[in-house]
Amino acid sequence: MKYKSFNIVIDAFALLLSFVLSLFLRFNFIFKNIIIEWYIYSFLIIMVIDLLVLYFKGIYEKNFSNVFEQISVIFEGLIYSTSLYIIISYSIKNTIFSRLTLGYFIILSLIFQIIGKYLLLYLRKLEYSKGKGVINTLAIGEIQTFSENLLKEINKKHEFGLNIIGVLSEHHENNSFFNCIGDIKDLGKIIDKYNVKSIIITSKIDDVEEIVDYCLLKYISIYTLGNAINLMNYPVEIVFIEDTPVLKIKDVLISGTTARLKRLIDFTLSLLLITSLSPLLVLISILIKITSPGPILFKHKRLGLNGKLINVYKFRTMVVNAQEVLEKILSEDPDLKKEYEETFKLKNDPRLTKIGKILRKTSLDELPQLFNVLKGDMSLVGPRPIVLEEINMYKEYGKYLLRVLPGVTGLWQVSGRNDVDYEERIKMDMHYIMNWNLWLDINILFKTIPAVLKKDGAY
Repeated sequence: MKYKSFNIVIDAFALLLSFVLSLFLRFNFIFKNIIIEWYIYSFLIIMVIDLLVLYFKGIYEKNFSNVFEQISVIFEGLIYSTSLYIIISYSIKNTIFSRLTLGYFIILSLIFQIIGKYLLLYLRKLEYSKGKGVINTLAIGEIQTFSENLLKEINKKHEFGLNIIGVLSEHHENNSFFNCIGDIKDLGKIIDKYNVKSIIITSKIDDVEEIVDYCLLKYISIYTLGNAINLMNYPVEIVFIEDTPVLKIKDVLISGTTARLKRLIDFTLSLLLITSLSPLLVLISILIKITSPGPILFKHKRLGLNGKLINVYKFRTMVVNAQEVLEKILSEDPDLKKEYEETFKLKNDPRLTKIGKILRKTSLDELPQLFNVLKGDMSLVGPRPIVLEEINMYKEYGKYLLRVLPGVTGLWQVSGRNDVDYEERIKMDMHYIMNWNLWLDINILFKTIPAVLKKDGAY
C-alpha cells in the first residue's frame, strides 16, 4: 500500500466530511439565505492550504509510530489554513462565511484527521503483521533473556516493520533463539548481502562508535537497548515496543519527494534571484574591479554534502595577498590569533578593502553563492558551509553536518550571525538538521530579508 498517497486522501476526505457536517449542523442543508458557492470556494482554499502545510511539515514523509506525534502538526495545519483563509476573505471584503460553521469545521476536522491517522497506523501495522513492507534488521551484541523476549515479540508481530534476520555476535553460544549469521567484524558484508535497513544494538560491544558511524553513513536506522551506546554523543528519540521504551538514533535524512521539492525550490528561486539581481551583480563586479586589483570573485574550499570539497563563491572583499596578511597579523597579535582560532573570523579584519567592508556589512558579498545553489553544491537554506579545519569543532556532531547540503542562509544567519558564539552556532546547525522540514526552510527564508536589512551581527 502506498501510505503517503493514502495519507493525503484520508486527510482530504476528513476535511470534506467535516465541511459537510458543519453545513448540516449550522444550516441543516437549507441554503436559501447563504451563497453556497462561496462556502465551497472557501472550503477548497482551506483544504489546499491545510494539505500544503502538512506536506511541508513532513507529515507525509515520516513513518510515525504513534498518533500523538502528529496531533500538534494537524492542529498547526488547521490554524494556518483557517487564519490565511480569514486574511484572504477580509482582503477581498467577503466575510459572509458563518463563524459558527468555521468553528464546527475546525473541531470536526481535528477529530476526523486524528481518527484517520489512527486508521492509517492500524492498517500499516496490519500489513506488517502479515510480513508485508517489513525491513530486514540485524541484532548486534549479546542476547540476554530480556532482549531475547523483546526481539521475539518484534519478530512475532512485525508491528514496527522490523524483520530480524539474525544476530551478529562474538559469543555465538549465548544466542539460543536467533541464528548467528556472522561476526561483528563482518557487518559491512552482512548488510550488503541481506539488504539490511536497520540494526538493534542489544548490549555493550567493542567499537560501537564505528558501527554507529558506519550505519549512519549507509542511512541505516539504529535502535539500542539499555545503555548499549553513549547517548550523549547522539540525538535520540524514544519508541515503545511492547510497552518497552527503546531508544532510536534520529534519522538525519533529507530524501524522497521533499528532497526533490527542496531542490526544485532552490533551483527556481536561485535562478529568479540571479536574473532579477543581475544589474546589482554587474554593478558590484565593476566597483570591485575599479577599487582594488585582483579577481572579482573569491573561491573558498568548503565541506559540502558527504564531506565533498566544493568551491564556495563570494565577491572578493579582501586584498589579494589576504593569506599572507592574515599570517602576519596573527603572529604579531595574540588576541587576534585567539579570536580567529575560536570563530575563524575577525571582527575588525584589516584585510578588508573599502568596498569589501560595505559588502560584508550588507551581506552582498554572499550573492554569488546563488550560483552554488544553481549548481547543486549548496541549498538556499542549510547549515553554515565550513572549512575543513572546522569539522573538528563539531566533534561527534560532524557526522550529521555532512549529511545535508550547506546553505546560503540558515538559523545562524537569522539569529544574530557573528554576535552568536561558536558553540551556539553548532547547536543551531544541529537543531536545523535534526528538525528539518520544508516549512522550516520557508520560515528561515522569510526571516533572512529583515535580518540582512537590519545588519544584525554582520561584519
